[in-house]
Amino acid sequence: MNFLGRLKFYGFGFGLGLLVVYALFGNRSCTSPNELKMKELISQFDTVLSSKAKCKLIYLKKSAKLLKLELRHFEVNYDLSTVRKKPCGEYFIQPKIAYASKYNYNLIIYDCDTISKINDINIISVNTCSCQ
Repeated sequence: MNFLGRLKFYGFGFGLGLLVVYALFGNRSCTSPNELKMKELISQFDTVLSSKAKCKLIYLKKSAKLLKLELRHFEVNYDLSTVRKKPCGEYFIQPKIAYASKYNYNLIIYDCDTISKINDINIISVNTCSCQ
């Protein structure tokens, strides 16, 4: 077998190896479990708010759609969350460190199967909100 034949044989094996590696590892991403949970909660969130959360949203001068957009700058704090709580897991959502000065509130989201419900919004700054 001459050099050109060996080069073709090597190229065929190399190409076949690349296809196998892409099939095994090609669609993986570098997202953390925290980011995946936030994406799940945001996709399930369909303006299901408690009356207390609606009142606090009005105080913050935000709409439910704007809140859903802003949730991409938040993360789950698993230390304060009770994810195995029955019947719905309770997730404490706080702003990421880079956005902590921009947002002055935290959220408590209940993850019930395919529905995410915001139960409460904790306003961090001087709280003059009359919502109880």
